[in-house]
Amino acid sequence: TNYAVFSDYVILESGDSLEILNYVFPENLAQAEAQLESTVEIMDLFNKLFGDYPFADEKYGHAQFGWGGGMEHQTMSFMGGFSYGLQAHELAHQWFGDKVTCGSWQDIWLNEGFATYLTGLTSEFLGSKGEFHNWKRYNVRNITNQSGGSVWVDDTTSVSRIFNGRLSYNKGAMVLHMLRWKLGDDNFFQAVNNYVHAPELAFHYAHTEDLQYYLERESGEELTEFFNDWYYGEGFPSYQLSWSNQAEGVQIILGQNPSHGSVDFFEMPVPVVLSGQGIDTMVRLEHTFDGQVFDLEISFEVESVEVDPVYWLISANNTVERVAVGTNNYGDLVDLISFHPYPFTDVLNIRTKDQQVSIDRIVVYNSSGTLFREYE
Repeated sequence: TNYAVFSDYVILESGDSLEILNYVFPENLAQAEAQLESTVEIMDLFNKLFGDYPFADEKYGHAQFGWGGGMEHQTMSFMGGFSYGLQAHELAHQWFGDKVTCGSWQDIWLNEGFATYLTGLTSEFLGSKGEFHNWKRYNVRNITNQSGGSVWVDDTTSVSRIFNGRLSYNKGAMVLHMLRWKLGDDNFFQAVNNYVHAPELAFHYAHTEDLQYYLERESGEELTEFFNDWYYGEGFPSYQLSWSNQAEGVQIILGQNPSHGSVDFFEMPVPVVLSGQGIDTMVRLEHTFDGQVFDLEISFEVESVEVDPVYWLISANNTVERVAVGTNNYGDLVDLISFHPYPFTDVLNIRTKDQQVSIDRIVVYNSSGTLFREYE
């Protein structure tokens, strides 16, 4: 068509300049010139995080076309529009999809999950705290609006299943975000760099096992269970947390219900925020079994507890309950009744310290707040 043509330039770490060559419909020229200035800062960010643009000896650019959305091609992406998110997504594909591309449709998340996550990273590094929070919240809510679905593509004959926005794109992106939380920023970003620059993968094909290998090699952690749960498995956990203040801090009992039968238990470090007395702190609970008890030393009296308010994890329908450890309607009963041993496994002895105090009834609840037994 009768494109209008203009260029911007990115200065690389080497000092060389990279042309960003744009072909747009003449009637959209002024708007495109203003919007596509953003490509420079997005390119700068991706260069810093994942190494220089893979085709730096050529160019990058955009060609406007009449379809919706966009389609990356090496060095020139087709663009139905020029929104900030679309620029970031298609540019991200130059590393994840065009330099290293999926070796099977089952591994499409290596293209689309990465491009979606890098779009989120522009909110984190170039936007505001609120923008990144909203991006994560949207993705988690979208993923969890159905109880099943794996990132691994189980039907490669279905185009809609391969390019499923909820699973290949959004869940794939959040699986990467959870790997970052599990391994830490340094290990995660270095491992991804190693993956995208690996001689056997660069300008070639990769499978999920290749990414897992580089993540394990850099972090020293074994990730088979993680990928079995979050990549091959379906669904997500719902956490049930109960807590009580103790003499030295706070006790937390953490359970979970998986949303789909393909996963018995999602083993994952769970971020929990404790707040009180004008102070808040995030603790990392290494959750390895249902009903796990955590005794934490905290320097302030906890008044409220939240499960993952910053959306590191894919989870939904989480509940938090404060468990009362005593009631005092007629004086300081805590000083009048003794409990031992504490903590206990099988037998708890309860005695009164004052002959004027008698115990009429004992009601026992389990950690989820359900009545367990009554003694009179």
